[in-house]
Amino acid sequence: MSKDYPKLAKDILDNVGGAENVEFVMNCATRLRFTLKDINKANTEVIKGMKDVIDVIIMNGQYQVCIGPDVIDVRKEVEKLGNFTKDEQPSNKDQKPMDKFFGVVSGIFTPIVPVLMAAGMVGALLTVLDLTHILPANSSTYYVWNLIKEAGFYFLPFYVAYTASQKLGANPFLSMLLAGVLLHPQLSDFSSLGVENLTFFGIGIKAVHYNNTILPVILSVWLLSYVEKFFTKICPQIIRAFAVPMLSTLIVVPVMLIVIGPAGAIVADYMASFVLFLGDKLGFIAVGIIAALTPIMIATGTHSFAFPVIVTTLATLGYEALLVPAMLAENLAMAGAAFAVGLKSKDADVKAQANAATLSACLGISEPAMYGITLPRKTPFVAACIASGIGGIIAGLFKVRFYAIASASFVGLPATIGDGSINGMIFALVTIVVSFVSAVAITFVTYKDNK
Repeated sequence: MSKDYPKLAKDILDNVGGAENVEFVMNCATRLRFTLKDINKANTEVIKGMKDVIDVIIMNGQYQVCIGPDVIDVRKEVEKLGNFTKDEQPSNKDQKPMDKFFGVVSGIFTPIVPVLMAAGMVGALLTVLDLTHILPANSSTYYVWNLIKEAGFYFLPFYVAYTASQKLGANPFLSMLLAGVLLHPQLSDFSSLGVENLTFFGIGIKAVHYNNTILPVILSVWLLSYVEKFFTKICPQIIRAFAVPMLSTLIVVPVMLIVIGPAGAIVADYMASFVLFLGDKLGFIAVGIIAALTPIMIATGTHSFAFPVIVTTLATLGYEALLVPAMLAENLAMAGAAFAVGLKSKDADVKAQANAATLSACLGISEPAMYGITLPRKTPFVAACIASGIGGIIAGLFKVRFYAIASASFVGLPATIGDGSINGMIFALVTIVVSFVSAVAITFVTYKDNK
């Protein structure tokens, strides 16, 4: 795309109703996500017609402008034009409950993806370096780099606490204080306190390791948001500055340790068990079904549920063998479908767009291929769904697993290495080839180019 980000940002902002119509703006890997005061003020057709805009999706109460990998640069320019990154929760009273849910999930996890990507990919790289004896696991250099992976996942409650506070309307630093309580070393090792069991007014507190967890801190921040509002309302102005934080934490922390924390840990265990159940009962078919449905979930915005499940499963089992392998098949199937459209098209611009979208999907970002190439032409999108299902079946048959948070693409292949073997990477490569080739073949046979 062109590098005139300021102009593109201004054009988009003008056509979403101006800065005064924007309550909040953020971005994911490819989309500029607006929360608008009045979505009817947005001039969608004009925005869709902009040269560097792939598509506009109105989903989950958000006005999403799909731009591609350059979205971060565009978002920065948009932010310069107005103060949209405020801490308070954007108004969503007119949203449907399901839209609110997906909006909150997306808002919590999208900002921490870079942390998890960094930690996951560093861990995968270190695995490769150790297997190839370039950098043994017992070396001090390995240890230093391994701290990136360990800190990325061990302190996950801190990152989630902050982003959850932004979406749920709680004080961000009190929210991180809750994460600090959960991660305090004495909480999981009562012996250091000289007691066998930790109690609160006679009520037992279960010893739980909360590192890597996400659900307990999200639920605790949600409770904090209501408790804070309650004490802010009833406390006199003269004591509010210290009384609200003190009283809020005195109430929330015991509830968190006695009820929310253990319950959240149990739910996380059940989520991981459910993933194992699907794998045991449906086997490779489970991965194929999810892979075939993944393009539809992305197109409708209902794929937001996947990330917390992936993180929870990784933290509990040490690997993820259902959702990420399905996403790997989807990305490469979408790449293959876009590639086939480029091959069949007689339009030079379409060929260039298809080739760029193919590369993007091969690197783990399939939206440009989906919204710019396959979905508008319908047949290639259906072909991608079918090929994704085929690739998912292959991934399920070979039991492809991801041992770290990584891009479901060529870039993330090192994350498939586990148990001291490179077989996982080989099987992931087979999944990539089958997904891509199947999509190319099905699209080439079924799609008729029409300028």
